[in-house]
This record gives sequence, C-alpha cells and structure tokens, in this order.
Amino acid sequence: MSDLILHQYTMSPFSIKVIKILAHKGLAWHGVAQPVIAPKPDLTPLTGGYRRIPVLQIGAHIYCDTTLILRQIEHLHPSPPCTPAAQQGAADMIADWADHRMFAHAAMPTVFEALDALPEKFLEDRAAMQPANAGAGAPVEHSIAQFQQDCLLLERQLAATPFLLGDNFTLADAAAYHVVNFTRAAPSLVKINSSLPRLSAWLQRIDDMGEGERADISPRQALDIAREASPDETPPVDAIADAALPNGAKVRIQPDDYGQEVTKGEIVWTTADELAVKRHDETVGDVMVHYPRAGYLITLETAS
Repeated sequence: MSDLILHQYTMSPFSIKVIKILAHKGLAWHGVAQPVIAPKPDLTPLTGGYRRIPVLQIGAHIYCDTTLILRQIEHLHPSPPCTPAAQQGAADMIADWADHRMFAHAAMPTVFEALDALPEKFLEDRAAMQPANAGAGAPVEHSIAQFQQDCLLLERQLAATPFLLGDNFTLADAAAYHVVNFTRAAPSLVKINSSLPRLSAWLQRIDDMGEGERADISPRQALDIAREASPDETPPVDAIADAALPNGAKVRIQPDDYGQEVTKGEIVWTTADELAVKRHDETVGDVMVHYPRAGYLITLETAS
C-alpha cells in the first residue's frame, strides 16, 4: 500500500502546509478527519501517543511532524521538486521562522477571535499540551502588532517576486501561507492582510492551487489499511550505526516543546536526522513510526 493518507482536520494550519505541497506536486491523496482535541482514539493506535496533526500514513508506516512528512513526500515524488536544491537552505530557514515565530504571533489572536467556532474545551485541551513551566505569553495586542511586522516582511519580498524565493512556489511559500491562511478566522488580522496588496495577491495565487487529487476516507478505513499492511524494515541507504541509539533498543520519544505525549517503541534504524521505531497495537498490529530527530526528546528505556 503506497497511497498517501493524511490525518488532518479542517482548521489545522500545519495540515494546510502539507496539502499545498501535495497540490503543487499534483498528487492523489486520502484525507482522514481527526478530532481537533483529545482524545483521538483513531489516531493513537497508529502513533502510540503522538497527537499533533497532521500525521502521514503510508500503509503501516506512520510519519510524524510536517518536516519529516514533507521530506518523505519529496523522497517518494521528487518531480516536480518542492524546492530547487539551490534554494533549499533559504526555504528551510523561512519555514522555521514561519512555523515558530510568525505562528506564535498569529495563534493567540486567531484562537481568541475564532473561539465560537472551536470545540467547547479547546483552550483547556491546548493548555494541557504546553509544558508545565510555560508562561502565559505576550498580550494579544502585542501579538497582533508583531504579526503585522511579520506581514510587512512578506510584503516587501513579494514586491520583488511573485513567490517568496522567486518565480515559483516553494516550501517557503507553503510555510508562510499556512500561517496567514489560518488568520482568516480573525477579523483583526484579516484587516492587516487585506491592507497589503502584494500579500493579498500571493494568498490568492496559492488559494488557486487547490488541494491536489483529494479523496476522503474514514478513520476506520485508515486503520484497516494499516492492519492489512506490514512495515518494511529495510534500512535506507543513509542509515547509520548510532551507539547512543542502537537498533533493537527500547525508546521513549516525545516533542521537546508542546504536545508532549510519549511514543514507545523498538528502534529499527536511524539516520542522521530520522528515527524509525516499531510498535505493536492490538487494533492495527505492527506499525513503524517515523520521527525527525530535531525537536524531539529520545531516551532509552532502562530495564526494570
């Protein structure tokens, strides 16, 4: 089973980032609607605990984190490229800025202005995802002001080029777009976006790309696909021998920022930037869960 299955929900900004890459490549994919808040009973059997959205499923292989998801999509479908090699470093840096700094400025105002459209316990759920020592964050007014500064940076670049790195859509555009698109639920931020003509035209160009060849399936169908498949444990050509993370060792994996649920599994192979672990669940049998090494705490389980 090689079909791309994206576990997502409509308001998930990071899902939009992946969907626009799928659209750029003209790929067929299946969408699976997952809940906005926990519990996520049809996702946990696949991930073992990881609850952030989106998650990419290919048969019995599960890919967590958009950085790794996009890397895998590019590996499987390299043409057309998401980002030319000569622009990859710049795209990665812009994506990191958009995913973290810009999104941090956009999230609070958007959530509070769109609260009526969100599940009743949304704020309680997201608070539970934060580390215990996380502060309350900056006031909403400051976040709005900083988001405006972020948008001015985009406007200046888009005055020179139709997309952020030139004439063509790249990862940089997908990452910045998903943040700005998310703020369309917040009138105060829409006012900022609409006041910037080049940013508005860029948004429309990416809107017009669509979603690729999307066909939705149910969560139960996705679980059935995982159960009927078997993970391929063949290591990739860039697999390494890591004495700190030896193959066969039992590990715990959790994000180092938010959504710190733990996945446990047995290391199958590692590369310089990826870890693949096998786990068993009664619902789906054996699955292999893939994580990027950057941004995750990976610790060996000690024998009791």
